[in-house]
Amino acid sequence: MNIIEATQIIKNAILNIYTEREASLIAKYVVEDITDHQLEFNEDVETLILQAKERLLQQEPWQYISGWADFYGLKFKVTPDVLIPRPETEELVSMALNYIHKKQINYVLDIGTGSGIIPITIGKKAKQSLKIEASDISQSALNIANENAHFHNVNISFILNDILDQNNWHLLPKVDLVTSNPPYIGQEEKSNLSSHVINFEPHLALFANHHVLEFYEAISLMVMQFQNPGCLVLVEINELYGNEVCDVFIKNGLINVHSHVDMQGKKRIVQGEKPNK
Repeated sequence: MNIIEATQIIKNAILNIYTEREASLIAKYVVEDITDHQLEFNEDVETLILQAKERLLQQEPWQYISGWADFYGLKFKVTPDVLIPRPETEELVSMALNYIHKKQINYVLDIGTGSGIIPITIGKKAKQSLKIEASDISQSALNIANENAHFHNVNISFILNDILDQNNWHLLPKVDLVTSNPPYIGQEEKSNLSSHVINFEPHLALFANHHVLEFYEAISLMVMQFQNPGCLVLVEINELYGNEVCDVFIKNGLINVHSHVDMQGKKRIVQGEKPNK
């Protein structure tokens, strides 16, 4: 078996699940990641290819099978302990990088960091030196994020912290920019999700505990009570609740609050700012 044959085997196997274009891309990425672009490979690699085919037939995300996901032109290690990066999150990172450069921000905190894609990409792509910290409630996720930070040679301090527990807020650093892509899917939306998401990705990172606004409530209050004056907040949101997230930010005292639409025309990012006084 060679790389061309392996790609064709996987593509043909999943054509009933995905479109031809999707099947071609998935087969290409899986084979390349498993074989590390080797043209010819041994029996052990052939076994991995056949195992990958069977896992794909169960609709397991290909990123978990290969162990890698692409984000912002970078490779990130992923496991079922962390979400698979979404393209829309790249827009949040782009916006953060723009503000970091424009406002000369030098201290960043990412909340609910998962695999670490947001802070690591910011650290990798920023034009100036930054101090970056990132928190998550899951130690397993932080372990993956730490591996990704070392892989990309980005210095980040990781903190085990539950943002929904206000008794932990004082343990977070005082920064100039807070970013977050928190759990924002309501329990009632589970039936709308595809099987490869609901069956394989971590529910802790997908679903809000009680209501879809709870993380935005916590983040905005934490910023108002503990962060530096002028601290900027950028969060990814559920497209259905853009106005509601803005209302939460305004109610809790943030200023210059507004939402941004993504390339699909959906409200995906909300920003706010702690007053300077």
